Amino acid sequence: MKKLTASLLVLFIFGLHTKAQTNETPVAPGDYGIFKLDVLNLMGIGIQKLHVGYEISPLKANLNNLPTINLNLNIPFNGLNQIDMKYGVEFGGELRFYQRRRNHDLPIAEGLFLGVGMDGGYVSFNRTEEYYSSFGSVREIENSYQRVRTGIFLMMGSQSKLGEKMYFDINMGMGWSNVNVQQTNVDDPGSDYQKNSEYRGPFYLLYNEGKGQRFYMPVSISLGYNFGTR
Repeated sequence: MKKLTASLLVLFIFGLHTKAQTNETPVAPGDYGIFKLDVLNLMGIGIQKLHVGYEISPLKANLNNLPTINLNLNIPFNGLNQIDMKYGVEFGGELRFYQRRRNHDLPIAEGLFLGVGMDGGYVSFNRTEEYYSSFGSVREIENSYQRVRTGIFLMMGSQSKLGEKMYFDINMGMGWSNVNVQQTNVDDPGSDYQKNSEYRGPFYLLYNEGKGQRFYMPVSISLGYNFGTR
């Protein structure tokens, strides 16, 4: 985790200090202000959530790329099968570098981009779980949990224009999250009962009880509108 964090910091500093070109009109603050709504997360891949983003261009274009900052806000509202989401919020940001192989004369926030991101937050949810006794009987109890998470990831994707102001954004990241999931209710089924500890699939990985580092792969498909001037 320390090596990944150090690598992301080096990439961030490199993106801020690359020498700018002098034979072009740089992207100025206010040129991009793209408000995005993630349609993939609303369809229910994993935990359903309202995911909105806002991409701005506060940095100058440099020799190889155009850096932008994409801010994210996630509000989970539903889950798959076992998880009943109560409330929560997660937020974060991405530093994107749009590759300029085909846009040397006019840097724009379109085409392939690479980037780094950080996010995290707090959620509260319920899960119905089974308890087995040594006599073969089964009890179901709805347990309450709270989760605190912080994540850091590398990402890549592509953005393209659908019209004069409309944008289509698709991206995927890979990284690690520090997760702490704790049970908050004290409903005791009795000393004869043991909680079923069967493995849950990848959609539940960040919601499994316990504390530690876990694999994280954010995916987003968004539609956006540019309120900027470019």
